[in-house]
Amino acid sequence: MTGILVAGCGVPTLGPPPTAKQVLAKPQQSNLKDAHFNVTGTISDNGVSLKLVGDGALVYKPKPEGRFKFQTTVGGKVVTIEEISLNGTNYGLTPSSPKWVATKSTTGIDPTAFAGASNQKYVGEENLPQGKAWHASAKDKDGNAFEAYIRESDGYPIKYVETQTGGQNITLTFDRYNAGETITAPPADQIQSG
Repeated sequence: MTGILVAGCGVPTLGPPPTAKQVLAKPQQSNLKDAHFNVTGTISDNGVSLKLVGDGALVYKPKPEGRFKFQTTVGGKVVTIEEISLNGTNYGLTPSSPKWVATKSTTGIDPTAFAGASNQKYVGEENLPQGKAWHASAKDKDGNAFEAYIRESDGYPIKYVETQTGGQNITLTFDRYNAGETITAPPADQIQSG
């Protein structure tokens, strides 16, 4: 009787928590057009752990696209690595190549990478500085495990933490939304086929 009375008085009733699939789909279903993030993490190169820092952006609408750029120090030298995913092509620029290497791919750094291909699990709610968030975990198409924190108030991503094989990890912390981010391919004369 109390539940009927409370529901009848306009007090919201708590439903079941969302599924991981629902949580991971929230950013694509929201009014989010683009989001900027900062990157931190650790990668391994020939058995040596390297700290990395950088930034990037994801474009959600009109179509999924992304880019990131990070730096690390190898042998006392600062190294920059960049990747752009646009229209089914990934462009990568590393110190080992003087030009961007273009490869056709169905995976890349874009919002669809965080929809979770397998092992989706709803973890719970978290109170983060950017707001109350749903926390879900999953594995991407390449089998890398990740944790996603999606803000409840608007469905925007707050943070993604990816753990790759060998204990490598990359954290994307989002700081700007709908700021007009655009993703463009490198100039044609700076691209070589992969």
